[in-house]
Amino acid sequence: MQKANIKIEIINWSAGDTDMLPVFLIEILVIFFGISRVLSRVDWSLRGVKYPVSFGITISGAACLYYLSLVTSFRIEPILAFFSGCFGTFTLTALLKKKDSPESVSKRLSASNLLIFSIGILVLTLRFNKHLHRWGDWDAYAIWTHHAKFLFYPEYWKTMFTQKLASTHPDYPLMLPSIIALTWRNVNLITPIVPMAISYFTFLSISATIFLSLNQHRRLFFSILSLLIFALDSKYLNIAASQYADTMLAFFILIAFVLYKQIDDKRTYNIAILLGFVAGSAAWVKNEGILFFLIFSATLCYFKFKQPHVIVKYILGALVPVLIVIHFKITLAPPNDLVHSNRGEDILKMIADPARYLLIVKHFVITSASYYWILFVLFLALLMHKTAFSNSFPFIVISLILCGYFVIYLTTPNDLNWHLGASLDRLLHHLFPSCIYLFLFRLSSVSNIRQALGGSEPRTGFANADRST
Repeated sequence: MQKANIKIEIINWSAGDTDMLPVFLIEILVIFFGISRVLSRVDWSLRGVKYPVSFGITISGAACLYYLSLVTSFRIEPILAFFSGCFGTFTLTALLKKKDSPESVSKRLSASNLLIFSIGILVLTLRFNKHLHRWGDWDAYAIWTHHAKFLFYPEYWKTMFTQKLASTHPDYPLMLPSIIALTWRNVNLITPIVPMAISYFTFLSISATIFLSLNQHRRLFFSILSLLIFALDSKYLNIAASQYADTMLAFFILIAFVLYKQIDDKRTYNIAILLGFVAGSAAWVKNEGILFFLIFSATLCYFKFKQPHVIVKYILGALVPVLIVIHFKITLAPPNDLVHSNRGEDILKMIADPARYLLIVKHFVITSASYYWILFVLFLALLMHKTAFSNSFPFIVISLILCGYFVIYLTTPNDLNWHLGASLDRLLHHLFPSCIYLFLFRLSSVSNIRQALGGSEPRTGFANADRST
């Protein structure tokens, strides 16, 4: 009888209620622009990347609120109305009292840069559209939008968490399904347009973040180069358009590195709260995001142990998304096959098997060389410039994440060859945009140093300059 009721609801709601769409979009846009205005007030150094960062905060916050509304059985519509009212009032007040600082004016996009950026977005959109199709690839249909369909029904959403649906991985965090379900509920319609739009805006946000961040530091050539790399990389476009959560995780990882650089360069420690929220949000996207958050947080504590106020602010910022992940994992998520399986002796045998090491290394090399060769080119360019980076914060974080991936593959209960072939390209996709940003930023820093020195070799002091990247 319960199943029959669900089917009837789907049929009755299939026509949708598009009258609710304008209200929902207005509320989300008001919140989005309100957050961007707040970011400008928090620190002027965020002005260049305030819109991509605001996008990340908006979708993460919306996903957290929707999950909490499901858990507590509260309607989310009044909550969205409240936040849109608050941010709308703040934005209106700020506009009436608008007073630009000289620094803010200097960081705006010039007309020529804006034209270049617009052309780049157009090209990226056309390229993205070629790889996009209804409901995405297999994992999008079988996992992410499948979970969203459960979350669409507040009465039945907990029926998803059962071992009978283990093949759909109900233990995966719920940021992307929550955003999709929230939008579906506000238009009263299950439609593929929503996950398609979310994947598109996430894809654009990555490109915009890198372009705007580099342009903010007056590195136009490398900003344009970043757009070209993403526009010409078919593998990156294919995964981005697949409607998986991997690109969303890549976006939050990228934003975390961008914000960390702002803290390191500008000594603007208030951003640490924002950094904590972004890093914690990565854990709410995918299980791999939990690994990123743990490694990123531990490394940050190591680098900033002499600045406890930064660590405290970071922890405070991360509390909301991390507590939601903990609640989800403890109370709802079924056991994960990679972590909770009782196979102590098998793991020891796997660790002692040299053939597994060779197979993992082989797949890492082949996958990297086949799809992410541009990183090798940029890496060699850094080596040619004799640039020190092995002791930098991002290098340590990314290296530890790759080691974590290696250990996961080494101890996986699945067929190793299949597991590597089915997922390694997407795991590297998580780090790809961040590596592009970090490599281009470091190369542009070296170029600026050489120009300042009249083309001579940089001294030792400059070799370690810009250590945050």
